[in-house]
Formats: sequence, structure tokens, C-alpha cells
Amino acid sequence: MGWAPQGKGKGPGMGVVVPPPKGGAGKAYGGGKDWGKGAFGGGQDWGMGKGKDWGKGGKDYGKGKGKDGKGKKGKRGPSGPGLPRERITEEPVTGEVVEWKGKYGWIQPTVPVEHEAAQRREGKIYVSMSDLVGGIEGLTPGSLCQFHVFKDASGLGAEECLGS
Repeated sequence: MGWAPQGKGKGPGMGVVVPPPKGGAGKAYGGGKDWGKGAFGGGQDWGMGKGKDWGKGGKDYGKGKGKDGKGKKGKRGPSGPGLPRERITEEPVTGEVVEWKGKYGWIQPTVPVEHEAAQRREGKIYVSMSDLVGGIEGLTPGSLCQFHVFKDASGLGAEECLGS
């Protein structure tokens, strides 16, 4: 005999579950030994390996963070405002702020910049909060700004940016 709810129908005894006797759960539930290999499991092993396992061993289903615990990020190039720069404009350029994400954003120049890196990112130019001058801490999308264009390992960026 195994686990059995006590009581029938409605009433105070309904839903009470009595644990199996000390000798185990009986043959129908694997004899109290291994839940993965008895009649209860239908011959399916829920333990290690065999390809039907989502835990240790078995196939890699592409889930999880991997060995170092930091996720699969792939190869990323250099980025950020601290990369070495080369200014490519002598006179300031005007553009419209397309996006502002809190600490960085994107500017669309009013006159397209003539540079091979300008083809990337649909001609938009990256701007960091650290490149804003005049005491401003952010830019408003839709507003105009003036800046110098530089090139670094990530592409084109705006420096000495004056927002309005």
C-alpha cells in the first residue's frame, strides 16, 4: 500500500495525506529505492546523462551561464569614452539629438560626415555624458547641438558637445 488520501468526498478528513510505512513505498513506487528506474518512472532516468537530462551531464541545450558564471557574451570590441581618439573635424558640426539613454546618446548630424566610419550606425554619432560641456548633464531628444567629431576603435563620436 502506498500514499493514500484519508476520507471520502467533502468534510474535515478530505485532503489529508498519510506518509508511506517505514519499509518504503511499495513495489508500485520503485520499492523505496530509486525513483528514476522503477515502474513509477516508466523506465525513464531523471538522473545523470542519457540526453533527457536538464541537469549535470547529458547534452548542452545552450542554457545557463557556462563555466565562468558570467554568461555567453561572445567577442565584443572595445567601447566606452576612454578609448584613444583622433579628431576628424576642424570646425564644430551641428546635429540633432536622436536618443539620450541617461549617460550616453546618439546625434544625427545635419550634414552627413564624410568618413568611412560614418556608414556604420546609419550615420548617427555616439556622444557620452563625459563629452558634454557648459555644465549640462544630459541632452534632450529633438534638440540641436554643436560638437567636434572624433574617431576611435568603436567608430565616430562627438566631443566638446554644446547642447541647447
